Amino acid sequence: MESSQVIRTGVLSLDIFLGGEENPGIPNKSVILVLGEPGTKFELFTQQVLFRMLKTKATEKVVYLSYDGRPKEIVEEMSIYNFHLQPFIEAGEKWKFMDAFTARIAAEGAVIGLQSVPGVDLGDEYAQDSLRYFTRLFIPEIIQYDKVCTCIHSISSLIRNNSIESVSIAMEALKHVVRERGSGIHFILMVKNLHGPAVEVLASHLADFVFDISFGRVGGGKIAINFSVQKSWKSTLLPISVPVTIDRRGIRLETTVRV
Repeated sequence: MESSQVIRTGVLSLDIFLGGEENPGIPNKSVILVLGEPGTKFELFTQQVLFRMLKTKATEKVVYLSYDGRPKEIVEEMSIYNFHLQPFIEAGEKWKFMDAFTARIAAEGAVIGLQSVPGVDLGDEYAQDSLRYFTRLFIPEIIQYDKVCTCIHSISSLIRNNSIESVSIAMEALKHVVRERGSGIHFILMVKNLHGPAVEVLASHLADFVFDISFGRVGGGKIAINFSVQKSWKSTLLPISVPVTIDRRGIRLETTVRV
């Protein structure tokens, strides 16, 4: 594959793991499903990659669609690992949050009789429909940019509130837009084992790559976190699992290359 067709994430161990030393990186216009068990920091893994891509100018824009977390709290947690987003948010919204979380909680809370969230107008049809938020707001937002990377955090919320058939069509629409326009890498987060094997298989089928971040066990009863690639596009990479280390510098793949 020509180097122009590959985007480097800025996480050297990941780039070499996926593309080798001769052509490190991820194929341009990839849609990546990140399957993660709660507690493995699979969200942080994706945030770290996007942050590094902005910092190294591998992308000009990040659009982060959040169904499962408040943007303010995401910014605060990332700062613990020295991924300071505020300068990118302030610099012309190079990192732009689309806060579907607040709208979703307000709409769902109103259904069960909770007081609506201040500042959210439940008269907005998109605020009450998580899938419409995706198709009517998120997709039109990203097609404005030539070089943009995105994250959907997470598709599990869409599946919980909509039929899997509708969500799969939305995923296919995203993939079509990605292929037809610009450049970038696009992440879709999914909570592993939450929806059942058939749903995970369908989501994996629609994605170009499948990253799996799961707990494993090592000797002495210790718990480890492992990273594996279960599906890869435009690549001869064979399925393989490697240990992951988490510290104040973020997440590192324990390959022959350390970040």
